[in-house]
Amino acid sequence: MKKILILVLALMLALSAFACSGKAAPAVETATEAATEPTAAAEPAAEPAAAEDQPYVILVNALVGHPVYEQQAEAARKAAEEYGVKLEIIGPTFGTTTIVTDYIAAMENAITMQPDAIIGEPFDPSLFEVFDRAKQAGIPMFLTSNLLEDESAFISWIGTDNYNYGVNAADMIATKTDGKASICVVMGDLATTNQVEQRKGLEERIAEKYPDMKITNVVADKNDVATAMSVIEDTLNTYPETNVVIMLESTGGPGVVQVCQETGRTDVLILDIDAVDATIDNIKAGKVWATLAQNFYKRGYESVRMAYEYLTEGDAATFAKLNDSGTVLIDQSNAGTYAEDLWGAIMYKGTAWPAK
Repeated sequence: MKKILILVLALMLALSAFACSGKAAPAVETATEAATEPTAAAEPAAEPAAAEDQPYVILVNALVGHPVYEQQAEAARKAAEEYGVKLEIIGPTFGTTTIVTDYIAAMENAITMQPDAIIGEPFDPSLFEVFDRAKQAGIPMFLTSNLLEDESAFISWIGTDNYNYGVNAADMIATKTDGKASICVVMGDLATTNQVEQRKGLEERIAEKYPDMKITNVVADKNDVATAMSVIEDTLNTYPETNVVIMLESTGGPGVVQVCQETGRTDVLILDIDAVDATIDNIKAGKVWATLAQNFYKRGYESVRMAYEYLTEGDAATFAKLNDSGTVLIDQSNAGTYAEDLWGAIMYKGTAWPAK
């Protein structure tokens, strides 16, 4: 475990390096406040270890301040409090236009700080090299959301089975539309690996099972509401037969809703992604059909739990290497209670891991 003075000096050096290089320092937050209590009660936490004896873990979040990544951070802080982990959360700030380079900078910062473990998300292939550097530095890696090609480079992964997400989305759209749909797919970026896998699952399921469903257009909104409005307006003008929009990123949904309302295309069904407040409000108001929520709470809590158990138990730890965090469909029937399902799926302290 690292002494507090060493940590402070290392952080100061890392931040000064960013200033010299011209890279913006990633946002940093530490687990100093208790997370909101989940609806499913956890086992009473044991007395945490003294600060100098606690495992030191850095979570490099994909977008600090983004609603779903704040869910991940909230649950990670809760696990850190319950297990006695010194947790720092860094990463690109929500709203950045240089997310990949900012994420590389955050990972470089994390490596410099020499934690006992890093929890990270290799959401773009260009990030693989910096994750390899963490491996070469001997830092145990725990992944959320996306996988590295080299399975020896990480201890465990927890996230959505992205291909299956696309398959499930196709089935849900088919059920809702009686198998007749013209679909626009909205991605954040056309190369984002988890969204590419989701799109592939959607396309292959449609080709396999639904002859009266087709994808009219695939667009990228750069995780931006204004861009989402522009690409959806263009889609509806160019492909007026479009009657379903499926979002594979969670920022642009409100922009899609606004365009559909303003153009009188309230017949367009919107299947959003994740449990974002604006999306939930639009579901309650009947402006969005549903959202297929990934469980970021589960990712945050269980990734910290796995890091702690590995650091304190080594090979005796019993969690699986690959862990599906699952999804919850939220529509008007459960828009007021969905959080219970998300928090309730977590494997809390004191509960046994599922059999491998």
